[in-house]
Amino acid sequence: MIKAAPDPRLFTELWVSFAALIRSYVAAHDLGRPTGHASIDDGAEGRLSIRAEKKVLAIDFDGSSGKGEWTLYENVPGPERVLATGRFEFSADSTVKFSDRRGSVELEIAAEAFTARVFDEN
Repeated sequence: MIKAAPDPRLFTELWVSFAALIRSYVAAHDLGRPTGHASIDDGAEGRLSIRAEKKVLAIDFDGSSGKGEWTLYENVPGPERVLATGRFEFSADSTVKFSDRRGSVELEIAAEAFTARVFDEN
């Protein structure tokens, strides 16, 4: 039996939910911080950027394939400021697989992991 490919609209909907979760987690982090706040764009057209005091996380997503890439920068984007990079992929069951982790995680855990990359002091 041949497994049918998921409808690409599914990945687009998962991206919208994923971006909303990340925005919520960034807002929650900001509530607990006495100084310095993060900013986040609207996640339109498969691109989401989170800017915190010392880091910028850029996330690019392809809704037709369910795959994306992320880059963490020091202060401002630029090739000489790259701290880390990776890939991720959504599955039809709404789990996410990261290139730097084993196995898949739920959408909420993946959103939390991205948010932690920006706020982690290490």
